[in-house]
Amino acid sequence: MVVERIAGHDVQPVPYGETPNCTYCEPEVASVGLTENDAVDQGFDVRVGRFPFLARGRDPFAGHTDGFVKIVADARYDEVLGIHIIGHKATELIAEGTAILRLEGTVAELIHTIHAHPTLSESVHEAAHAVYGEAIHY
Repeated sequence: MVVERIAGHDVQPVPYGETPNCTYCEPEVASVGLTENDAVDQGFDVRVGRFPFLARGRDPFAGHTDGFVKIVADARYDEVLGIHIIGHKATELIAEGTAILRLEGTVAELIHTIHAHPTLSESVHEAAHAVYGEAIHY
């Protein structure tokens, strides 16, 4: 940002609420957006969906079954407020959460986004279904 400003470019502020947080440990931890508690504190009527890695079709064969995806959403407008992931490749999977927050996307839009099978990203898709109590594989 500083270099762009010095070069005379129009610089946009850093969208800290849309910036992913990644912890490179075992298991990995990644999040973007609001936590469930923060969303409640800010007055949102919150719905939450969780999907455990144990239930996804890809990782049991590789032994990566610990972890989950949690989606925090606004019940009124269905907007995704935060995504939190703990487990194998969490720091890779958070990019989908960052994009949906940047675009002010909804849970329904995540559900209607086709996710290849079997893939790790299906966990985000299933967590979106879980927001409505409709996870397919859990």
